[in-house]
Amino acid sequence: MVMDIRNLFDADAERAEIEEPAASESEVDFEELVTILTEGSSAQQVDAAQQLRLLVPTDEGIERLCAIVEDVADPRRLPALQALGFHRRWLSSRSQLERVLVWLRVEEDPEAATAIAWLLRGREVLQEFLLNPVQGVSREAAIGVPVGETTLVALLDTLLVGRGPDIDRILSQRLLSLSPSLVAHAVDHILSVSDRVTGDALNQVLRHLPTRQLFELFVEGQSRPTWTTELSAEDGEQLQRWHHVARLASQVLLQAPSAELIRYLVNRSAADETFARRHAAFMKAAMGNTKDLIGPEMLVDLERLTINATDDRLERMARMLMDLSDKIAGGESHSQVADLLEKWKNRSPALKLKIFHLQQGLK
Repeated sequence: MVMDIRNLFDADAERAEIEEPAASESEVDFEELVTILTEGSSAQQVDAAQQLRLLVPTDEGIERLCAIVEDVADPRRLPALQALGFHRRWLSSRSQLERVLVWLRVEEDPEAATAIAWLLRGREVLQEFLLNPVQGVSREAAIGVPVGETTLVALLDTLLVGRGPDIDRILSQRLLSLSPSLVAHAVDHILSVSDRVTGDALNQVLRHLPTRQLFELFVEGQSRPTWTTELSAEDGEQLQRWHHVARLASQVLLQAPSAELIRYLVNRSAADETFARRHAAFMKAAMGNTKDLIGPEMLVDLERLTINATDDRLERMARMLMDLSDKIAGGESHSQVADLLEKWKNRSPALKLKIFHLQQGLK
């Protein structure tokens, strides 16, 4: 039985790509180690794996391993692939990368194909294999593909089509790391395909996009198609798709508003009266639905916004602070809330009365 050594030394293997090796190829019979991984006892295999991890192959060694992989009759193909994966710098060569891509495209053995996909971790080319019929290949592609502008469409399409619960879960978590600067690009693509996918699939994607940008693009309407007096049939369909996705996005944002979104809404509402009026209903619903604890960062924001604030602004801030009182993190933060309210009360008798009424639950 061939031992899967890919994950035996994950943390160490990452370091091995940048640290000086403890051995060189000339000191060890390279092919003997690969053979042990195929035929040796469990203890021998672990020892051989450790030595291969520390061994940085020369160009000749890489070729010897590649030759093993390309011989479909060689029983050492899997450990050879795993050994190649311990040291991926050789893949910086475009020709070598293309070579490995050919392997993966034509590989018929699911276990070997999965090992090849693992070998390509961190490479944008993995987007080609997100919907691969081999579960292991698709999973390795989902784990290893970088999340960026050039891979975003493939990642979104895989989620919108659905590859299976495990792959969808992995990609959803990967989507959380999306740069806020790419959210508009993601939304453009979502809008372009929204009439060809299910509402559940759209919700799954929207739920994992950065919430502040999602609010700006849909609730504030920054992604809304430009209105013209003479709408063509195509313009009408585009606008209809936007309203459909905007409704879903608004629902997603209100289902479980993040602390990040609440902080953004509080800051904007405190600083901009027009924004506060326009989004008052959304703001109230979001503050009521959030289950996240609000940390001290928002209190620092409100302290900053107190400077040169009018009574109207301070009243808005006090109202929001009272609405969020049960969501404020305990301890020192509660003391900061009380201090802020007392500070605002001292601005004027009229404001003091209004804040007192808020504290008593009066409107």
